[in-house]
Amino acid sequence: MDKYSKSKTKRIFGRIFLFFQKIPEQLRVSVKEIDRIHRQKAIDDLEWEMQELKHVFALLTIGSFIGIPAAPLPVTLELLPDTQQEFAIMLAKIRTAHSPLSEQFSKFDAV
Repeated sequence: MDKYSKSKTKRIFGRIFLFFQKIPEQLRVSVKEIDRIHRQKAIDDLEWEMQELKHVFALLTIGSFIGIPAAPLPVTLELLPDTQQEFAIMLAKIRTAHSPLSEQFSKFDAV
């Protein structure tokens, strides 16, 4: 082998060595990104489930107002303070349901 081919071979092996040296770092970055994505998906799923549980809770406690068989009265009265926000939303929707333009104008409210 002449001097030129030895130098070229050395450069090629150097590049290969650098390539393999970067693989663990690239894998670490990829695993961290996959972990972040899965954690965010889990958080989104929990938030969705919490919202659905609030809806079920509201139906159990306030459902008698719309004709759904309700839980026993003592249970409903005990849980009523916890459903204050859902009750306020329900009353706001009832107020805005009577006029076609009221829903559009209610979007401008700061409340």
